[in-house]
Parts: sequence; structure tokens; C-alpha cells
Amino acid sequence: METEFRNGTLRTSDGLTLAFREYGSRISNATPVLCLPGLTRNAKDFHAIATILAPTRRVIALDARGRGRSDYDPNFKNYNLVIEVGDILSLMSAEFDRPCLILGTSRGGLAAMILCSVRPSMIAGVVLNDIGPVLEPKGLERIADYLGIVPEPLETWDDAIAAMKAGNAKDFPHLSEAEWRAWAERTFNEKDGKPVLDYDLTLRDAVLENTEPVPEMWPQFRAILEIPTLVLRGENSDLLSAKTVDEMRRAKPDLTAVTVKNRGHVPFLDEPESLAAIQKLISILDEKAA
Repeated sequence: METEFRNGTLRTSDGLTLAFREYGSRISNATPVLCLPGLTRNAKDFHAIATILAPTRRVIALDARGRGRSDYDPNFKNYNLVIEVGDILSLMSAEFDRPCLILGTSRGGLAAMILCSVRPSMIAGVVLNDIGPVLEPKGLERIADYLGIVPEPLETWDDAIAAMKAGNAKDFPHLSEAEWRAWAERTFNEKDGKPVLDYDLTLRDAVLENTEPVPEMWPQFRAILEIPTLVLRGENSDLLSAKTVDEMRRAKPDLTAVTVKNRGHVPFLDEPESLAAIQKLISILDEKAA
């Protein structure tokens, strides 16, 4: 039986309403978990891991502004990490009374590194899901190719599944038809009986307007040197290289690094090696907090 979740909301300082999913007990003394999704992703990505963790702790999964059930921002320039980190800080202050584990996928992991540099006392540990301080150009180019572009045709869920396969089959081999459909349902919403992308398409404008090279984030990564951290890398990832993971381990010798087989960008977090590594980190954090 799946663990039920509750829908919550947060009002931002500039008047938007953000949505989040809340799992588990609010009065649990175990380390809480905050799930931060990738650029075009949403809280649905964390349902599997959240239902596994929720029997022993509180888990919150955020829809960032412009994604999922959260309000779209009328000014696309506000889709940037500085403002999004501010939103996350507001959520953490409102919902958590103790340091949390941040489970950050892709852009969510970048936000986690920034959060560690500005509010380390609020963070017990970090999971970086296929993200690090260096983003590979090949992966960035792939994201730019699909960002804000509606697949054609997109009339049925079979079309949505075909679009997912077209862009990801090479890096995610051996997925079952049920897994492809589940991934499509996490990526698309349904409107008037048809699948639609579950994010504000002006995210493309926000990303493409910035023509400066993507800066490396080693200063932000070094902010987590004293924080227990796990990095998961998809074996076939084109955004986080094995070389960067090696450099991360040299900078932080106690970093736990796990390669997830048959996954590109990003692992789903329900793989046995992902679950084992996350649960081991949580056990360490719970023991430290006891």
C-alpha cells in the first residue's frame, strides 16, 4: 500500500503560491528530508523514494515556481537559482524545526550547494543526484535542445511515451513499458484529456537569455566539506562526468560516490544501489542527531 501524501502550499515573498508534497509524520524525531527537483521536473519525481522513507520520517518534495502545481511566474527572469534558493529557504524556515537532509536532483543539487554556503546550520546532509560543480557542455546542449519545446505529435499518452523514448532510450536501456509510462506521467500533466509538459515553457527564455558560460561551482561545493554528502552518478550521464566525481572526492575525501548502472541523467532514486546509499547516509544522520 502506498504511503499517502498531503498537498501543502507556501506563499513566496513576491506573491506566488508554491506547492509541495508532504509525506510522513510531522512529529517524527528522525532527520527530515527535503527533495528538490531538476530544472523542468517536479515533486512527482520523488514519490517512490518518499514512500520508502516516510514511515520513519517527514519528507517534503517541492514544486519550484513554474513547475508542477506551483504558480507560473509572470516574469520569466525570476526563474533563476538566486530566487529559487530564496523560496527554498522560506520553505525550510516554515516547515522544519531541525536540520534536514537535502535530496537534490540536478538543478536541485545546485541549489543544495548554494544553501550549504548560506545556511549550513539548516542542513544535516546532502545527496547530489547526478550533479556536481562542473556541468558538461554536451549535457547542457542536450537540455537546451528539448527545453521548452513541445514534442510533436502530443495527442495521447502513447505520444508522450514515444517522446520520452526518443530522447532517453540510449542512456536508459532495459526499462519496461510500465517504467516508460511512469516516467512520462512524472514528466507530463493532463489537460483536456491530453498530455502537456508540466512546467512553464518560458523556462527556455530564462535559460537561453543568459549567454555567459556556465560557471563552475567549486566554491559552493567546498561549502559542503563538513557536511555528510553522497553523490549519485548515472553510468551514462552526459552532465556529470566521472572525472568531475573524482575531483569532488579529492576535494572531499569522505564523499560517498555511487555509480548507478543503466542510467543517464538522472537516476530515478528507486534503483537498489541508490536506495542503499541514501538509506545508509540517513542512518548516519539519525545516529548523529540522537
